[in-house]
Amino acid sequence: MARTYTTRNEAIRREIIEAIESDGAHSDQYDIDAIADRVLGDYEEGYALTVGIDEFWGIVAENKI
Repeated sequence: MARTYTTRNEAIRREIIEAIESDGAHSDQYDIDAIADRVLGDYEEGYALTVGIDEFWGIVAENKI
């Protein structure tokens, strides 16, 4: 079951920024909003990650600044 968040900002911080930084990278080197647009569901879906791990990291790599 995917973790859901009440705000988009919380989902971005917990699911994207923390994942990138736990991998040893700096989140300011990525277009976080573009990543969020592709990997997070909307309010009706509870702001949850909607892609698998491999797809997530592929999207992160595509959005390196």
